[in-house]
This record gives sequence, structure tokens and C-alpha cells, in this order.
Amino acid sequence: MLGTKHSFADIKQDDVILTALKKSEDGDALLLRFYEWAGQSGDVQITVPKGATAAQLTNLMEQPVGSPIPITNTDQVSVPVHPFEIVSLRLSYKPEKG
Repeated sequence: MLGTKHSFADIKQDDVILTALKKSEDGDALLLRFYEWAGQSGDVQITVPKGATAAQLTNLMEQPVGSPIPITNTDQVSVPVHPFEIVSLRLSYKPEKG
């Protein structure tokens, strides 16, 4: 059971807004979409749902862009963001057995 407060994802920076968290169109992955609104560049620290095995930036059509992004053992990823940029991040998970 979830407590009185629960978050599936958390973004540390105040100038970045998470606009979507959804299941990917293919496979067992989640897609996070967020944007930077204050005109600042930097690395965004995101706490992601537990169990992610891989992280990858995608374009708006969910196609991979660039190199994979490491996930720390505390379920965090660091994603570069540019001023006023919309970013899509694909998080892969192992399928549940059953």
C-alpha cells in the first residue's frame, strides 16, 4: 500500500516541469517527458521508478537519440537540458515473469 505521499518520479530542479509519464508504445518501458522553462542549461537530476535497467533520450516519436544514460544505484539519472527544451527519456524495465 502506498503512503499518504508517493511520487513515481522526482525532478530536483525547479526550472524543469514533468509533463508526462506513460508506458511506451512498444515493450516494457516508461517514457518521461519534461521541459525547461526558465532559459537555463544544465544537468537535470531525476529520481526514476525503481528497477529501471536502461535510460535513453528519444525524439518526440520515441526513437532513440544519442548514447544510453547511466542509472545510479539510487535510481537516479542525470540528463542534460538546454534552455526551453522539451526532453523525452525512455526508461527500460525487465518484463515481469508470470
